[in-house]
Amino acid sequence: MGGGQAADNADGPQPHGHGFGGRSAARARPAQQVTRRRRLPGDDTVVVEHQSLGRSSQKRAANRVSAASEAGQEQERLKQSLLRERRRVHDMEAELLMLNERIRAVNTQMTHLRLQVEEGKKVIQQRDENILRLRAELHQAREQQVRRAATTAKVQAASAESDDEGQQPVQWWRD
Repeated sequence: MGGGQAADNADGPQPHGHGFGGRSAARARPAQQVTRRRRLPGDDTVVVEHQSLGRSSQKRAANRVSAASEAGQEQERLKQSLLRERRRVHDMEAELLMLNERIRAVNTQMTHLRLQVEEGKKVIQQRDENILRLRAELHQAREQQVRRAATTAKVQAASAESDDEGQQPVQWWRD
């Protein structure tokens, strides 16, 4: 059995307490798998493969921490993004309300202006009708004036003719 021990030492690193210091040799090669031979009761030798637990657990813990920090950073980034989007939605809703109010105000102004235009058109139509009526009255008045002037001219001409013939007025009363 003692000879088996020498063969075991030639194949790989020494078990604890023998030869090169055991664990320090395993630490020098963290990425490689360490093969150890153990003697179990009732069996000759069994090959047991171990992974370097010290480094791997540190790396896994570091990976977990970095993954957790990355997840935390991602979560924080997403929270910030969500807050930005909520602010943007809130701002857009406020702007939408403001624009709707402006639309209502403009519609009200347009309605008032339309009513003023309609009232103005009615006033203009009434003035036009008054102007036409007054022009018709003026035309009739001028025609009547021309007729009166013609009638008085005829009467004056007739009286002038009667005066020209030398007729004396008839005295119907006696003195």
